Amino acid sequence: MTLRHPLGAVAALTLALTGLSTTAQAQTQDYTVRVGYTHIAPHSSATDATGPFLFKPNSGISLEVQKESTLFFSVARRLDDRFEVELALGLPPTHDVTAKLNPSIVPGYVVSAYQGQTIARIRQMAPTVFLNYSFGESSSALRPFVGVGLNYTRFDDRRSTPTGNSLNGGPTDIRLTDSWGLAAQVGLDYRINDQWSIHGSVATARVKTTLTATTAGAARTMDIHFRPVVLTIAAGYRF
Repeated sequence: MTLRHPLGAVAALTLALTGLSTTAQAQTQDYTVRVGYTHIAPHSSATDATGPFLFKPNSGISLEVQKESTLFFSVARRLDDRFEVELALGLPPTHDVTAKLNPSIVPGYVVSAYQGQTIARIRQMAPTVFLNYSFGESSSALRPFVGVGLNYTRFDDRRSTPTGNSLNGGPTDIRLTDSWGLAAQVGLDYRINDQWSIHGSVATARVKTTLTATTAGAARTMDIHFRPVVLTIAAGYRF
């Protein structure tokens, strides 16, 4: 089934989970807004590039996506004393992409010129819906929690650098497919008072994409898998 509006699907899932609440009317305004800092370690692994003018079956040319930090924000609705639905967002970060060359396959002068150099920059937008479960009593100052959910990742800005164009043999257009995958998080909330809290979490998600780099009509592809570790600390306001 093709989803024509992925962000709409995320929103629809949020509404569906929110609809699970059967609490009293007084609970319907029980929301928390969180704003803070998040650090993303992509832990990417990519297959060797395949396509025209490359060594076969293994080209020895791959890449690695680098770490980045950005602004975090989320909106959560509490369903009862233990469950909440959270839509986690953030200011879309732009990651440097560096060349990863196999010196046993790629000529030494190419390795010397491009190994570890930034060949592209990609911006990713990754809204994630979590269903969180909090341990302990609602009156407790410290409450650990776990969450499971669904992640959608879109790479909405992709640019080859001059170094990347040089490695590829000319101006290069980069495309990456969107990704849907399961997500999970664990964390701790510290309640300062009835309105304010401090929120910390570690999250991950299943993210995979296919990159296509096209230079002068020659398309080369590779599959990229991510095992991201996302560290977040934020201030929460409940209303």
